[in-house]
Amino acid sequence: MPAGPAAWAAEAPDLLADSFNFALGTFILETDTEVRLDGESGRGSQIDWERTFGDGDATRFRFDGTWRFADRHKLRALWFNNSVSQSRRLDRDISWGDVVYPTSAEVDAEFEFDVYELAYEYVLLKRERYELSGTLGLHYTDLSLAIDGEGTVDGQPVAGGIREEGSVGAPLPVVGVRGLWNLTHSFWLDASAQFFALSIDDIDGNLQDYRFAVLWQPKTWLGVGAGYNQFTIDVDVTKDRFEGALDWTYRGPMLFYSASF
Repeated sequence: MPAGPAAWAAEAPDLLADSFNFALGTFILETDTEVRLDGESGRGSQIDWERTFGDGDATRFRFDGTWRFADRHKLRALWFNNSVSQSRRLDRDISWGDVVYPTSAEVDAEFEFDVYELAYEYVLLKRERYELSGTLGLHYTDLSLAIDGEGTVDGQPVAGGIREEGSVGAPLPVVGVRGLWNLTHSFWLDASAQFFALSIDDIDGNLQDYRFAVLWQPKTWLGVGAGYNQFTIDVDVTKDRFEGALDWTYRGPMLFYSASF
C-alpha cells in the first residue's frame, strides 16, 4: 500500500538537525554587465556586454553545500558559474585593452564568470521550527572576458584578426545573515543576505548577494526547490591581466535539486 502524506512527513529529513545539505540548480536569469578593460595606450571603452554582443550559448549553475558539525556551528560552500559565448557584427568602435575593434567588424565574445564561497555560520537564535544564523566568509570571483576578431593595434590592422583577453580574481570577504524555517511537514523556507565593501591594494569594490527559496524535502535524496537570487559585484581593479572596472549583476528565478542527511 503506498505511503500517505503522514508517512512521508514522518520520513522527511530535519534540515535544522541534519549534518549535510546539498543543492544543485540552474537559473532563468537576467544579467547586466558594465565592463572596461584599459590598455597601455589609455582608457578602454565602457561596454554594456549584453547590449553590445546580445544573447549567445550559455551554461549556468549554482551548487550549495552545508556541513553542520555542531548544533550551532556550520560551514557552507558555494560555487556559481555563468559562461556565455556570442558572435556579433559591431555597430561602433570598441577599445578593448590595447586593441580597437572597428565598426562592422565580425567578433566573437566570451564571458566566463565563477564565484566561490567558503563561509562559517553561527546559529544566533534556535527554536523548534526555525533558526537565524550569522555568516562570516570569503567570496572569490574569477572573471575572464575575451574579444576575438578583426582589430587594430596602434592604428595598424592585424592580419587574421586578434584576440584580447582580460582576466581577474577578486577575493572579497562577506558578512551576512541566514534564516531557515520549517513551514509545515516537509516544506522549508530558506533566506539569506550577504554584503561587504573592501578597498585594499589593487582591488576596490563591494559585493551583495540575496537569496530566497522554498524547498520541498520529503525524503533524504528527494528534494526540489524554487527561489530567487540576486548577486551584484562592483569592483575597480589594477592588475597585470586586468586593469579596469566591472559592474556585474545577475538576478532571476532559480530551480534546484537538494539532498539532506
